[in-house]
Amino acid sequence: MRKYHKIQTVYFRDPENKHKTLLEGQFAKPEFEYLQNCQWIGTEKIHGTNTRVIVNPETGELSFRGKKDTSELPKPFVEFMDDNFDAGTMAEIFPNTQATLYGEGYGG
Repeated sequence: MRKYHKIQTVYFRDPENKHKTLLEGQFAKPEFEYLQNCQWIGTEKIHGTNTRVIVNPETGELSFRGKKDTSELPKPFVEFMDDNFDAGTMAEIFPNTQATLYGEGYGG
């Protein structure tokens, strides 16, 4: 299993208060500093369910997992994913290779 990657925060965190606040203006990556003068829209962070869609090239099947293989996803969410992801289409997009899509599930 591959480790679920961390989503990088825009600014460094303040070590003086155990990293509880951000150091505005001190960018965590050069890419963020580059984007500071570009027009963009910021929205609030979504607190949802880490989700993976895994394409198995040997069986042609899809599996839906959380951040860890042992994570349990809510049944209605799995049903939604099953209704909206087609194994045949995914096999065409990712032929003869295992692929993992990472996302965030949220809402009712």
